[in-house]
Amino acid sequence: MNEMTSISEMQKFRFGGKVLCSDGEEGILSHVSFAASARSLSYIGVRLGLFFAKTVYLPFATVVSASGEGITLKVTRAELASASEEVPSGVLLNRRSVIRNTTTGAQGSLGLLAVQPESGALAYLVAHDLRPGQDTLLRQEVLTKLETGLVTISISEAQLHAFPPYRSDRELQRDVEKILFDLAPLHVDFYGMNVRVLDGVLYLDGNVSSSLRGEMVADQSVGVIGLLEVKNHLVGDDQLASDLALALGRDSRMHDLPIGVYPRLGIVRLSGAVHNAQQKAATEEIARTFPCVRSVVNDLIVNPKAEVLNVMASAAGGEAEDIIPGKYIRHTK
Repeated sequence: MNEMTSISEMQKFRFGGKVLCSDGEEGILSHVSFAASARSLSYIGVRLGLFFAKTVYLPFATVVSASGEGITLKVTRAELASASEEVPSGVLLNRRSVIRNTTTGAQGSLGLLAVQPESGALAYLVAHDLRPGQDTLLRQEVLTKLETGLVTISISEAQLHAFPPYRSDRELQRDVEKILFDLAPLHVDFYGMNVRVLDGVLYLDGNVSSSLRGEMVADQSVGVIGLLEVKNHLVGDDQLASDLALALGRDSRMHDLPIGVYPRLGIVRLSGAVHNAQQKAATEEIARTFPCVRSVVNDLIVNPKAEVLNVMASAAGGEAEDIIPGKYIRHTK
């Protein structure tokens, strides 16, 4: 497997997965065809219809993206329907293809395979029941031969059992959520986070109260057995406050204005003063369109003579005296 390409970036093909054209859903993935010598994906087979079904084949180059959620193609439904039904040359595989270990005689079936996004080179596949009752991820390096309907490996029982199990996204999601819920300090952050497992990869998106909390979420999740990768895109309120204040400070319309930025799980309160209504509206527009801002509470007051921002603003906003000190505060001045 190319270590330069993360698992999250690879194209994953799950047999039976839906196929989406540029103008809507049409068909399911039924086959893949590999060039045997290069072990690169060359064609995919799409099954169309139910009662009078047919299978058509399209080049790998027509694939825009592929994951457990489905395959997106750069062709229309009409173009897909008129594609060739001729079976391409090469190694043809489907969900009934056998994974055979010649060392132990064990057999399983093919459930999913992943390829490099540009070249289509095989990265790994998932075998059902090669170990009884389990799915196993097999990197392409351990595959000894690809034939139509058959993938051969040759490894000992001990080597096979050393491979981590490939667990379902539902199982992984459940375990990640349990670990995070058991960490009481994180409960305050749940409202702003989006935790999602897809194809064995954990995606952490949204907002948390601090960057340290975001690192804590990722560190605790890594311990879940079967997770292939963690993509941590959580944004802490401290980082959001700093980045948004910097963006406001760089804007010529308000860079010298006493504006305070106070996020809470991505909900940003703007406090302080501006010289006119146009500056107030412009500040809010910048904040609303800023990455990772979920909503904006605009407590700015219009004061043509405003020059100083209180070190910390009150819950009432504006230029009132502090009542409860804010936690994350960045000023544009």
